[in-house]
Amino acid sequence: MVDTNPKIFPQETKPIAELKEKETIASLDSLSPKQTKENKTIKKSKIRRKNSIRPIILLLTFFLFFGFSRVEAQINGSVKIGAVYSDNVFHLSEYDIDRFDDHHPNLNFVDTIDDLTLNTRIELKYPLSYRWWKFTPSVSGNFSQNISNEDKYRTDWTLKFKVDRYYWNCSVQYTSNPYIYFRHFVDTDGTGELEKYSYSRDTYRGDLAVKPLPKTTVKANLRYELYRYNKYFTEADGKAITGEAGVSYKFPFFTVEGSYGYRDFSCDKRIANKDCSYQSNIYKGALTLPKMPLSEKGKTLIQPSFALNYEQRFYQGSGSWYGGRADYTYSLMAGMELFFSPKMNLSLDYSHYFRNVETDNETVQRLKEYSENRLSAVFSYKF
Repeated sequence: MVDTNPKIFPQETKPIAELKEKETIASLDSLSPKQTKENKTIKKSKIRRKNSIRPIILLLTFFLFFGFSRVEAQINGSVKIGAVYSDNVFHLSEYDIDRFDDHHPNLNFVDTIDDLTLNTRIELKYPLSYRWWKFTPSVSGNFSQNISNEDKYRTDWTLKFKVDRYYWNCSVQYTSNPYIYFRHFVDTDGTGELEKYSYSRDTYRGDLAVKPLPKTTVKANLRYELYRYNKYFTEADGKAITGEAGVSYKFPFFTVEGSYGYRDFSCDKRIANKDCSYQSNIYKGALTLPKMPLSEKGKTLIQPSFALNYEQRFYQGSGSWYGGRADYTYSLMAGMELFFSPKMNLSLDYSHYFRNVETDNETVQRLKEYSENRLSAVFSYKF
Protein backbone atom coordinates (compact mmCIF):
# COMPACT_ATOMS: atom_id res chain seq x y z
CA MET A 1 0.00 0.00 0.00
CA VAL A 2 1.19 3.45 -0.79
CA ASP A 3 1.44 5.58 2.30
CA THR A 4 -0.73 8.48 1.45
CA ASN A 5 -0.33 9.98 4.66
CA PRO A 6 -3.02 7.32 3.69
CA LYS A 7 0.11 6.06 3.94
CA ILE A 8 1.88 2.88 25.41
CA PHE A 9 3.56 -4.46 32.86
CA PRO A 10 2.94 -6.87 36.76
CA GLN A 11 5.15 -6.75 39.86
CA GLU A 12 7.71 -9.47 40.22
CA THR A 13 7.02 -11.89 43.02
CA LYS A 14 9.93 -13.11 45.08
CA PRO A 15 10.79 -16.81 44.79
CA ILE A 16 8.97 -18.98 47.34
CA ALA A 17 12.29 -20.40 48.54
CA GLU A 18 13.60 -16.93 49.30
CA LEU A 19 10.46 -15.92 51.24
CA LYS A 20 10.53 -19.07 53.33
CA GLU A 21 14.21 -18.58 54.06
CA LYS A 22 13.57 -15.04 55.31
CA GLU A 23 10.75 -16.29 57.55
CA THR A 24 13.06 -18.92 59.02
CA ILE A 25 15.78 -16.36 59.72
CA ALA A 26 13.26 -13.98 61.34
CA SER A 27 12.02 -16.74 63.65
CA LEU A 28 15.57 -17.66 64.62
CA ASP A 29 16.33 -14.02 65.49
CA SER A 30 13.39 -13.89 67.90
CA LEU A 31 14.61 -16.90 69.94
CA SER A 32 17.13 -16.91 72.75
CA PRO A 33 20.77 -17.76 71.93
CA LYS A 34 20.37 -21.22 73.45
CA GLN A 35 17.14 -21.93 71.59
CA THR A 36 18.65 -20.58 68.42
CA LYS A 37 21.60 -22.88 68.75
CA GLU A 38 19.34 -25.90 69.36
CA ASN A 39 17.11 -25.03 66.43
CA LYS A 40 20.07 -24.55 64.19
CA THR A 41 21.31 -27.98 65.23
CA ILE A 42 17.95 -29.61 64.60
CA LYS A 43 17.23 -27.91 61.21
CA LYS A 44 20.75 -27.71 59.97
CA SER A 45 20.38 -30.20 57.14
CA LYS A 46 17.05 -28.70 56.00
CA ILE A 47 18.45 -25.18 55.73
CA ARG A 48 21.44 -26.46 53.79
CA ARG A 49 19.18 -28.09 51.21
CA LYS A 50 17.35 -24.78 50.61
CA ASN A 51 20.57 -22.85 50.19
CA SER A 52 21.82 -25.43 47.73
CA ILE A 53 18.65 -25.36 45.59
CA ARG A 54 18.18 -21.58 45.39
CA PRO A 55 21.39 -20.80 43.44
CA ILE A 56 20.53 -23.53 40.97
CA ILE A 57 17.06 -22.07 40.36
CA LEU A 58 18.46 -18.57 39.91
CA LEU A 59 21.18 -19.84 37.62
CA LEU A 60 18.68 -21.75 35.46
CA THR A 61 16.38 -18.69 35.30
CA PHE A 62 19.28 -16.50 34.21
CA PHE A 63 20.38 -18.84 31.46
CA LEU A 64 16.84 -19.36 30.21
CA PHE A 65 16.20 -15.62 30.03
CA PHE A 66 19.62 -14.91 28.53
CA GLY A 67 19.23 -17.64 25.96
CA PHE A 68 15.70 -16.43 25.05
CA SER A 69 16.97 -12.89 24.58
CA ARG A 70 19.90 -13.94 22.44
CA VAL A 71 17.93 -16.22 20.17
CA GLU A 72 14.52 -14.53 19.94
CA ALA A 73 15.28 -10.80 20.20
CA GLN A 74 17.62 -8.48 18.40
CA ILE A 75 17.70 -4.72 17.99
CA ASN A 76 17.23 -3.55 14.40
CA GLY A 77 16.05 -0.41 12.71
CA SER A 78 16.39 1.90 9.78
CA VAL A 79 17.79 5.28 8.77
CA LYS A 80 16.10 7.42 6.12
CA ILE A 81 17.65 10.51 4.58
CA GLY A 82 15.57 12.53 2.15
CA ALA A 83 14.82 15.81 0.44
CA VAL A 84 11.47 17.29 -0.61
CA TYR A 85 11.08 20.17 -3.04
CA SER A 86 7.84 22.18 -2.94
CA ASP A 87 6.86 24.97 -5.31
CA ASN A 88 4.41 26.43 -2.77
CA VAL A 89 5.66 25.68 0.72
CA PHE A 90 3.23 28.14 2.44
CA HIS A 91 0.14 27.04 0.45
CA LEU A 92 -0.29 30.53 -0.98
CA SER A 93 -3.20 31.30 -3.28
CA GLU A 94 -2.69 32.91 -6.65
CA TYR A 95 -3.82 36.18 -5.10
CA ASP A 96 -1.17 35.92 -2.35
CA ILE A 97 1.52 35.02 -4.86
CA ASP A 98 0.74 38.19 -6.79
CA ARG A 99 0.89 40.21 -3.56
CA PHE A 100 4.24 38.62 -2.70
CA ASP A 101 5.61 39.65 -6.10
CA ASP A 102 4.41 43.19 -5.35
CA HIS A 103 6.17 43.14 -1.91
CA HIS A 104 2.99 43.36 0.14
CA PRO A 105 3.82 43.85 3.87
CA ASN A 106 1.48 41.02 4.94
CA LEU A 107 3.76 38.56 3.14
CA ASN A 108 7.09 39.78 4.50
CA PHE A 109 7.51 36.50 6.35
CA VAL A 110 8.05 34.66 3.05
CA ASP A 111 11.68 34.37 1.98
CA THR A 112 10.91 32.21 -1.04
CA ILE A 113 7.66 30.68 -2.25
CA ASP A 114 9.38 27.42 -3.14
CA ASP A 115 11.78 25.63 -0.83
CA LEU A 116 13.78 22.49 -0.23
CA THR A 117 13.25 20.47 2.95
CA LEU A 118 15.97 18.13 4.22
CA ASN A 119 14.86 15.42 6.62
CA THR A 120 16.27 12.48 8.55
CA ARG A 121 14.31 9.69 10.20
CA ILE A 122 15.80 7.15 12.61
CA GLU A 123 13.85 4.15 13.89
CA LEU A 124 14.88 1.49 16.40
CA LYS A 125 12.98 -1.78 16.89
CA TYR A 126 13.31 -4.62 19.40
CA PRO A 127 11.25 -7.56 18.08
CA LEU A 128 10.48 -10.34 20.57
CA SER A 129 9.17 -13.74 19.48
CA TYR A 130 7.28 -16.11 21.73
CA ARG A 131 5.87 -19.24 20.10
CA TRP A 132 3.60 -17.99 17.33
CA TRP A 133 3.53 -14.40 18.63
CA LYS A 134 5.79 -11.53 17.65
CA PHE A 135 5.97 -8.33 19.73
CA THR A 136 7.80 -5.28 18.39
CA PRO A 137 8.27 -2.15 20.50
CA SER A 138 9.90 0.69 18.60
CA VAL A 139 10.89 4.33 18.86
CA SER A 140 11.54 6.75 16.02
CA GLY A 141 12.62 10.35 15.57
CA ASN A 142 12.13 12.63 12.60
CA PHE A 143 14.13 15.80 12.03
CA SER A 144 13.60 18.24 9.14
CA GLN A 145 14.76 21.71 8.16
CA ASN A 146 13.87 24.01 5.28
CA ILE A 147 16.75 25.64 3.46
CA SER A 148 15.35 29.12 2.70
CA ASN A 149 12.49 29.56 5.17
CA GLU A 150 14.37 28.58 8.31
CA ASP A 151 11.35 28.91 10.64
CA LYS A 152 10.03 25.76 9.03
CA TYR A 153 11.64 22.91 10.92
CA ARG A 154 10.35 19.81 12.72
CA THR A 155 11.54 17.58 15.57
CA ASP A 156 9.01 14.77 15.93
CA TRP A 157 9.15 11.41 17.72
CA THR A 158 6.98 8.30 17.96
CA LEU A 159 6.56 5.38 20.36
CA LYS A 160 4.95 2.26 18.91
CA PHE A 161 4.08 -1.29 19.99
CA LYS A 162 3.08 -3.87 17.38
CA VAL A 163 1.79 -7.45 17.67
CA ASP A 164 2.08 -9.81 14.69
CA ARG A 165 0.36 -13.10 13.98
CA TYR A 166 0.17 -15.10 10.79
CA TYR A 167 -3.17 -13.76 9.62
CA TRP A 168 -3.45 -10.46 11.53
CA ASN A 169 -1.49 -7.69 13.23
CA CYS A 170 -2.31 -4.71 15.39
CA SER A 171 -0.42 -1.75 16.82
CA VAL A 172 -0.78 1.23 19.12
CA GLN A 173 1.37 4.33 18.93
CA TYR A 174 1.87 7.82 20.30
CA THR A 175 3.36 10.63 18.22
CA SER A 176 4.51 14.01 19.48
CA ASN A 177 4.87 17.00 17.14
CA PRO A 178 6.03 19.75 19.53
CA TYR A 179 6.42 22.44 16.87
CA ILE A 180 4.67 22.82 13.51
CA TYR A 181 4.95 26.18 11.78
CA PHE A 182 2.49 26.90 8.99
CA ARG A 183 2.85 30.62 8.11
CA HIS A 184 2.20 34.11 9.53
CA PHE A 185 -1.24 35.68 9.93
CA VAL A 186 -2.43 39.01 11.31
CA ASP A 187 -3.57 38.67 14.93
CA THR A 188 -6.77 40.63 14.41
CA ASP A 189 -8.08 40.34 17.99
CA GLY A 190 -4.72 40.87 19.72
CA THR A 191 -1.57 42.64 18.61
CA GLY A 192 -2.91 43.60 15.20
CA GLU A 193 0.46 42.59 13.75
CA LEU A 194 1.75 39.67 11.73
CA GLU A 195 2.35 36.77 14.12
CA LYS A 196 3.64 33.25 13.67
CA TYR A 197 0.84 30.69 13.22
CA SER A 198 2.31 27.59 14.86
CA TYR A 199 1.01 24.73 16.99
CA SER A 200 1.85 21.43 18.67
CA ARG A 201 0.07 18.14 18.09
CA ASP A 202 -0.21 14.91 20.12
CA THR A 203 -1.55 11.87 18.28
CA TYR A 204 -2.79 8.58 19.74
CA ARG A 205 -3.40 5.91 17.14
CA GLY A 206 -4.46 2.26 16.90
CA ASP A 207 -4.24 0.05 13.78
CA LEU A 208 -5.62 -3.37 12.91
CA ALA A 209 -5.00 -5.46 9.77
CA VAL A 210 -6.63 -8.85 9.11
CA LYS A 211 -6.19 -11.30 6.22
CA PRO A 212 -9.52 -13.16 5.88
CA LEU A 213 -8.36 -14.54 2.52
CA PRO A 214 -4.85 -15.23 1.17
CA LYS A 215 -4.88 -12.24 -1.20
CA THR A 216 -7.17 -9.92 0.76
CA THR A 217 -6.27 -7.63 3.66
CA VAL A 218 -8.78 -5.59 5.64
CA LYS A 219 -7.36 -2.58 7.48
CA ALA A 220 -8.73 -0.10 10.01
CA ASN A 221 -7.29 2.63 12.20
CA LEU A 222 -8.51 5.13 14.77
CA ARG A 223 -6.73 8.39 15.65
CA TYR A 224 -7.21 10.93 18.42
CA GLU A 225 -5.33 14.24 18.06
CA LEU A 226 -4.87 17.24 20.33
CA TYR A 227 -3.96 20.61 18.80
CA ARG A 228 -2.50 23.45 20.88
CA TYR A 229 -1.69 26.75 19.13
CA ASN A 230 0.63 29.52 20.30
CA LYS A 231 -0.61 32.43 22.43
CA TYR A 232 -1.73 34.50 19.45
CA PHE A 233 -4.19 31.96 18.03
CA THR A 234 -5.57 29.97 20.97
CA GLU A 235 -9.04 30.21 19.43
CA ALA A 236 -7.93 27.44 17.04
CA ASP A 237 -7.17 24.91 19.84
CA GLY A 238 -9.12 21.71 19.46
CA LYS A 239 -9.20 17.95 19.10
CA ALA A 240 -9.84 15.62 16.19
CA ILE A 241 -11.09 12.04 15.97
CA THR A 242 -10.51 10.16 12.72
CA GLY A 243 -11.64 6.66 11.83
CA GLU A 244 -10.62 4.87 8.64
CA ALA A 245 -11.35 1.45 7.13
CA GLY A 246 -10.23 -0.07 3.87
CA VAL A 247 -9.41 -3.21 1.95
CA SER A 248 -6.61 -4.27 -0.40
CA TYR A 249 -6.57 -7.11 -2.91
CA LYS A 250 -3.56 -8.60 -4.63
CA PHE A 251 -4.15 -9.40 -8.27
CA PRO A 252 -1.56 -11.28 -10.35
CA PHE A 253 -0.07 -8.12 -11.84
CA PHE A 254 -0.91 -5.38 -9.34
CA THR A 255 -2.35 -4.66 -5.89
CA VAL A 256 -5.28 -2.30 -5.49
CA GLU A 257 -6.38 -0.64 -2.26
CA GLY A 258 -9.24 1.64 -1.26
CA SER A 259 -10.40 3.18 2.00
CA TYR A 260 -12.91 5.58 3.51
CA GLY A 261 -12.28 7.82 6.51
CA TYR A 262 -14.39 10.14 8.61
CA ARG A 263 -12.85 12.99 10.59
CA ASP A 264 -14.41 15.28 13.17
CA PHE A 265 -12.50 18.32 14.41
CA SER A 266 -13.97 20.35 17.29
CA CYS A 267 -12.68 23.68 18.56
CA ASP A 268 -12.32 24.07 22.31
CA LYS A 269 -13.62 27.63 22.10
CA ARG A 270 -16.70 28.30 20.01
CA ILE A 271 -16.01 31.95 19.24
CA ALA A 272 -18.33 33.68 16.78
CA ASN A 273 -16.81 33.96 13.30
CA LYS A 274 -13.72 31.99 14.49
CA ASP A 275 -15.18 28.53 15.08
CA CYS A 276 -13.15 26.39 12.69
CA SER A 277 -14.81 23.07 13.65
CA TYR A 278 -15.40 20.80 10.68
CA GLN A 279 -16.35 17.30 9.55
CA SER A 280 -14.65 15.47 6.69
CA ASN A 281 -15.16 12.57 4.34
CA ILE A 282 -11.83 11.16 3.18
CA TYR A 283 -11.50 8.81 0.20
CA LYS A 284 -8.23 7.08 -0.72
CA GLY A 285 -7.23 4.80 -3.56
CA ALA A 286 -3.88 3.24 -4.46
CA LEU A 287 -2.43 0.99 -7.13
CA THR A 288 0.91 -0.78 -6.64
CA LEU A 289 2.68 -2.86 -9.24
CA PRO A 290 4.84 -5.83 -8.27
CA LYS A 291 8.61 -5.59 -8.03
CA MET A 292 10.33 -6.13 -11.35
CA PRO A 293 13.97 -6.12 -12.53
CA LEU A 294 15.26 -2.75 -13.65
CA SER A 295 17.39 -4.45 -16.31
CA GLU A 296 17.90 -7.97 -17.61
CA LYS A 297 21.28 -8.52 -15.95
CA GLY A 298 21.07 -6.20 -12.95
CA LYS A 299 19.88 -7.17 -9.46
CA THR A 300 18.11 -3.86 -8.82
CA LEU A 301 14.33 -4.08 -8.58
CA ILE A 302 11.78 -1.36 -9.28
CA GLN A 303 8.22 -1.00 -7.97
CA PRO A 304 5.93 1.76 -9.35
CA SER A 305 2.87 2.98 -7.46
CA PHE A 306 0.03 5.48 -7.86
CA ALA A 307 -2.42 7.02 -5.40
CA LEU A 308 -5.40 9.39 -5.42
CA ASN A 309 -6.94 11.07 -2.35
CA TYR A 310 -10.01 13.23 -2.06
CA GLU A 311 -11.30 15.06 1.03
CA GLN A 312 -14.60 16.86 1.54
CA ARG A 313 -14.39 19.23 4.50
CA PHE A 314 -17.56 20.90 5.76
CA TYR A 315 -17.14 23.68 8.33
CA GLN A 316 -19.64 23.83 11.17
CA GLY A 317 -19.03 27.42 12.32
CA SER A 318 -20.99 30.51 11.52
CA GLY A 319 -20.09 33.99 10.40
CA SER A 320 -18.64 35.31 7.19
CA TRP A 321 -15.39 33.26 7.35
CA TYR A 322 -16.63 29.73 8.10
CA GLY A 323 -20.38 29.88 7.66
CA GLY A 324 -21.52 27.65 4.77
CA ARG A 325 -17.92 26.98 3.72
CA ALA A 326 -16.72 23.71 2.19
CA ASP A 327 -13.18 22.78 1.13
CA TYR A 328 -12.47 20.07 -1.46
CA THR A 329 -8.87 18.87 -1.56
CA TYR A 330 -7.45 16.59 -4.24
CA SER A 331 -4.03 14.94 -4.17
CA LEU A 332 -2.44 12.83 -6.86
CA MET A 333 0.76 10.85 -6.27
CA ALA A 334 3.02 8.79 -8.51
CA GLY A 335 6.23 7.18 -7.39
CA MET A 336 8.67 4.33 -7.62
CA GLU A 337 10.95 2.45 -5.29
CA LEU A 338 14.35 1.13 -6.32
CA PHE A 339 15.53 -1.88 -4.30
CA PHE A 340 19.32 -2.25 -4.49
CA SER A 341 19.39 -4.95 -1.80
CA PRO A 342 17.13 -6.21 1.00
CA LYS A 343 18.61 -3.45 3.19
CA MET A 344 18.87 -0.49 0.81
CA ASN A 345 16.25 1.23 -1.31
CA LEU A 346 15.51 4.61 -2.87
CA SER A 347 12.04 6.18 -3.17
CA LEU A 348 11.25 8.79 -5.83
CA ASP A 349 7.84 10.49 -5.73
CA TYR A 350 5.82 13.26 -7.35
CA SER A 351 2.70 14.75 -5.71
CA HIS A 352 0.19 17.36 -6.80
CA TYR A 353 -2.26 19.04 -4.41
CA PHE A 354 -5.18 21.30 -5.16
CA ARG A 355 -7.79 22.85 -2.84
CA ASN A 356 -11.07 24.19 -4.14
CA VAL A 357 -13.22 26.34 -1.82
CA GLU A 358 -16.97 26.84 -2.00
CA THR A 359 -18.25 29.82 -0.02
CA ASP A 360 -20.36 32.94 -0.36
CA ASN A 361 -17.38 35.03 0.78
CA GLU A 362 -15.27 35.93 -2.23
CA THR A 363 -12.35 36.99 0.01
CA VAL A 364 -12.15 33.53 1.58
CA GLN A 365 -12.22 31.90 -1.82
CA ARG A 366 -9.52 34.24 -3.11
CA LEU A 367 -7.22 33.56 -0.13
CA LYS A 368 -7.75 29.85 0.53
CA GLU A 369 -7.62 28.16 -2.85
CA TYR A 370 -4.13 26.91 -3.73
CA SER A 371 -2.15 24.32 -5.65
CA GLU A 372 1.20 22.73 -4.89
CA ASN A 373 3.67 20.37 -6.57
CA ARG A 374 6.19 18.27 -4.65
CA LEU A 375 9.18 16.18 -5.68
CA SER A 376 10.84 13.92 -3.14
CA ALA A 377 13.74 11.48 -2.91
CA VAL A 378 14.35 9.30 0.15
CA PHE A 379 17.21 6.85 0.68
CA SER A 380 16.59 4.12 3.27
CA TYR A 381 19.02 1.73 4.95
CA LYS A 382 17.94 -1.08 7.27
CA PHE A 383 20.19 -2.58 9.91
